[in-house]
Amino acid sequence: MLGVGPLGSLPLSSLPDEFSAKFELERKEHGQSIIEVVSFVDRALVERLQHFPDDLRVIDRRRFEELIAELFSGFGYEVELTQRTRDGGKDIIAIKRRTVNVKFLVECKRPDPGNPIGIAPVRELYGVKVDDGASKAILATTSYFTHDAKLFSEKHRWELELRDFEAIKGWIAEYLGK
Repeated sequence: MLGVGPLGSLPLSSLPDEFSAKFELERKEHGQSIIEVVSFVDRALVERLQHFPDDLRVIDRRRFEELIAELFSGFGYEVELTQRTRDGGKDIIAIKRRTVNVKFLVECKRPDPGNPIGIAPVRELYGVKVDDGASKAILATTSYFTHDAKLFSEKHRWELELRDFEAIKGWIAEYLGK
């Protein structure tokens, strides 16, 4: 993976803006991931966010999607980051091919600080998951979820997961092997 190098005190806004990955869901080559491009989200950015987690609350929205894609890639998934607009209600497709293959749809929400994620985007993602035939849908946010959103998620716990700011910090720690 080609990285942007140590970040030191560089502001997040000075990092490259683009990350895109496309793959054919049915193609597999030599047991390797079929990602076709290089990520601009590297370990240095993830380490920075571990030390300064509040930066997650103001990170560029596309950069947040790229971060989550990188985390899933680091967890062993084949990852596709969808286009910025008209993404079909999902930002990331993450596939793991094992004894039982799984396909996760991940929607990333980086609202303005202090704004929770309500039930509407949770319901929308669940509908996309059903329509797409995915194993599970995950809504990842730098914020938190309303009570109604949590109730809906609990009702569909085997098909839908909500991951808030604290859970994202946990993913970062897991990615870094802590």
